[in-house]
Amino acid sequence: MRIKVLYFSSIKDKIKKSSEYFDVGANSTVSDLLKSIEEKYPDISDNLRNIMVAVNEQYADREEKLKEGDTVALIPPVSGG
Repeated sequence: MRIKVLYFSSIKDKIKKSSEYFDVGANSTVSDLLKSIEEKYPDISDNLRNIMVAVNEQYADREEKLKEGDTVALIPPVSGG
């Protein structure tokens, strides 16, 4: 399955891109996708531990099953004042 991944904030800054596509197996979950991203970008593994994940603009947990054509957004915590 082909999944579009959107990157924001510190993750976007570290990998120098705002989006890309990942091919994952059938019945893959958000957690499976995150493992694939971490394998490709090991330097963001700390960032991936504390992120919020949205699938098709709806917050999702890590066990949610993905479907062909889903868009997954990785949203790191934002601090500020």
